Amino acid sequence: MNPKRLLVAVAIAILSAFLGLPAKLLASDSGQRTFGQASVEPAFDDSTGGPVYLLTPVKAPLPTNNNARADAPLYLVVYPLTSTISASDLNCQPTNCDHANVLPFPNSDYGALPATDKACVDFNSSSPCSSVKGHDHLVGIASTGGDFNVAWNVKLVFFTHDGFISGKINTRILTLSQLQTLANNGDVVISDTPIIFHCSKTSAETYEKATPVVIPYP
Repeated sequence: MNPKRLLVAVAIAILSAFLGLPAKLLASDSGQRTFGQASVEPAFDDSTGGPVYLLTPVKAPLPTNNNARADAPLYLVVYPLTSTISASDLNCQPTNCDHANVLPFPNSDYGALPATDKACVDFNSSSPCSSVKGHDHLVGIASTGGDFNVAWNVKLVFFTHDGFISGKINTRILTLSQLQTLANNGDVVISDTPIIFHCSKTSAETYEKATPVVIPYP
C-alpha cells in the first residue's frame, strides 16, 4: 500500500476508535431515504455531536397524541443560502428531504420571498417565506445521556441578524451545549412548533440500503 494511503487509513482507524464510531460515520450523509413504509434521515447526537440516523414510520399519526411529558425536543437548525457551510454536508437540503424546504416566514437576513414565489407556493401554502440552504437535526440519545423519546417535538432554530453579522451562520451547530451558548448570546432563536412526530434511532446500514428521496424544487 502507498505509504500516504496507509497513514490516512491508520489515522481514520484511530479517530474512529477514539470517537467510538465506525469509519463510515465519519463521512457526511445528506438527504432523506425511504424503504417500505418508513423513512430514514441523518441527524446528530446533541450530547456528542456524533452522527446518528432516525427512522420514521410513514403512516404514523401526525401530530402524535402523546402526553407532553412523553416527548423530547428535536432541534431543526436552518442554515441560510449565504452560509459557507457546504449544502452537501447538511442533514437535509430542499431537494432531498420532504420537510423544512423553506423558512416558513419571511426573514430579511435569509432573504424574504413574496407569497407568489413558487418556492412559497409549493412549500409554504402560498404564504411569504425565505429560501434556505438546508438544515440539520439535533436529538438526544439515551446511551449518551441525552433527552430521548420516541415522540419528538420539533424546535425550529434560525439565526438572528447578530448571528449573520458575527459570522455564526458559518459555524455548524452539532451539540445542545453549543446551541444553548449561541441562543444565550443572541445569535440564534429556538422557536417551539406544534409538530410532534414519532421516530426512533436506527443504523447507518438501514440508511445506506434505503432509496434516496428527490424533491422537485424551483
